[in-house]
Amino acid sequence: MASGTRERILHAMRVVLARGGASAVTLESVAAEAGLSKGGLLYHFPTKEALYAGLLEEAGRSVTETMGELTASRGPVRAFLDYSLPESEFEAAYFTALIAAVRADDCVGAGADAALMEIFHRWERPLLAAVDDPVLAQTIRLVGLGLYLGAVAGLPTPEPEVMTAMFDRLVAQATVFQATVVQPTAAPPLHA
Repeated sequence: MASGTRERILHAMRVVLARGGASAVTLESVAAEAGLSKGGLLYHFPTKEALYAGLLEEAGRSVTETMGELTASRGPVRAFLDYSLPESEFEAAYFTALIAAVRADDCVGAGADAALMEIFHRWERPLLAAVDDPVLAQTIRLVGLGLYLGAVAGLPTPEPEVMTAMFDRLVAQATVFQATVVQPTAAPPLHA
């Protein structure tokens, strides 16, 4: 039950953040959204800082799990690119508010910046480990980050067919590069 209550509180925190931004986050507003008393919330998260720490920890676990699943089914390049677009307006609003809170709100705690950066590193690690060409790896990384940050900022994304073609081209380039790097060259003939 405690784990379920904790998850319900963190979900409520995401809702409050997505709906009203960091200024809407109070212990009372999160408790009300979770359907708990303030005391019930304080049992699991004694401060607003603890709420943010729990939220960032949960986000890090979620990114690791999702990237593991996507990488296993689609490969690291496609997984990274596919994950660059938030799945919903709620997700975009939530991450916009979370990033803004971490960057500006003094109630998120001293380790929040590092925790947020770790979330982004967990997203990009499979890509950077798989693509040996540092220029190509960083190009793919910056495309994904640009799409993600543009989406959470509310900027328009390319048309779906352009997006698909762009992702296909980057995956193909990474695949071709890997094939040329991995392919052993034939040994020269021995002269007798």
